[in-house]
Amino acid sequence: MDLYFTDDTFVVEGVPRPGVPFLCDKEMELVTAANRWLRHVAIIKGRTRSAQTWRTYGANLYEFFAFLEPNGLTWDTVNQSQIVAWRDSMVERGCKRSTVNQRIGTVDMFYEWLMREGITHSLPFSREDIWVAKPRGTMERPDASGGRMSANETKLRTFKSIPKFLHMTKAIEFCESLSPVRLRIMAYLALLTGMRREEVVAFDMRAFPNPAGCDPTKSIPMVLDPDVTPTKYHKERTVMVPYDLAVTMNHYFTFERPKLAAMYHKKYGKETTRFFLSRDGEELTNKGFNNAFSKHAKRLNFHVHPHMLRHTFCTYELLRVAKKHGELKALIWVSERAGHSSIEMTRKYIHAFDLLKDELDAIDGYQADICRKLRDGN
Repeated sequence: MDLYFTDDTFVVEGVPRPGVPFLCDKEMELVTAANRWLRHVAIIKGRTRSAQTWRTYGANLYEFFAFLEPNGLTWDTVNQSQIVAWRDSMVERGCKRSTVNQRIGTVDMFYEWLMREGITHSLPFSREDIWVAKPRGTMERPDASGGRMSANETKLRTFKSIPKFLHMTKAIEFCESLSPVRLRIMAYLALLTGMRREEVVAFDMRAFPNPAGCDPTKSIPMVLDPDVTPTKYHKERTVMVPYDLAVTMNHYFTFERPKLAAMYHKKYGKETTRFFLSRDGEELTNKGFNNAFSKHAKRLNFHVHPHMLRHTFCTYELLRVAKKHGELKALIWVSERAGHSSIEMTRKYIHAFDLLKDELDAIDGYQADICRKLRDGN
């Protein structure tokens, strides 16, 4: 079993559709049912416009079919006991419970779609009704009356984990340790705007607002238009870029990037609109960004990955805005800046009220502290 992705030559209704996942078995035959669903997810379904989401679904379905094939099973003959065996094999391999459940959830969606399309008439697993508590206020206990929902019985029980964030002094220490300057700017972009790793790495220069003429005391709105620069869920949102960060970015864009872009053009014979380029003029990758973080984190002897800077932004912004305008407005503000699919995703940062209560007096000025570092570095 192998997982592949289409390129620009795959055209549907006259439109190129690169990045659509598809499976082939050991005989290099297309796995029809799986590929029909993956095509539906990538091309038809409006809520899954992110190529990264397609890749995740493709990888999850690949894991399932890669279990079926060597065991002589097929999607239309597998039963619940065999799915449980697949689940347990993932646990034995050291997969996280959340990862296992995500893969089971993908398979669940696959079979639900098969039923809706009339391709199958039964599910290879049973369901149970569970109660889901309704959250009330930010600092209140959940409402146990909740609501009833149907859940896949093969999923493992999990416990909500607290998002891993850095205390701001550690976050600044880490960002300041990064080199070259391009990597430091990327880290600060995640820390000060909440942009995701993928969004920072693939950030398009056409989305960058020139700070010339802007008020130095105010942040600059930067529109992340998915038709210009990649965003998760292909969802447009506006992030606020502190003036000093925008100036630092503009300095890099004016004096450093042209040399790197010229190297790219010489090698590939075309232009790139990527804002950040490597020292060799290459477009950056998520893996390269992760590796750079790991290298510098080892030197400082504490663990940091790119998403922790986004978590740190969400945590501190929630506290800062809640202190001034109340918790509800804070949740809405952070949800919109971070591009969460719902405000419920933002609620996981409520832990900040307890973990950072000793920093509340200084929370208003955390961005000013960072901006001073940026000015000192120019």
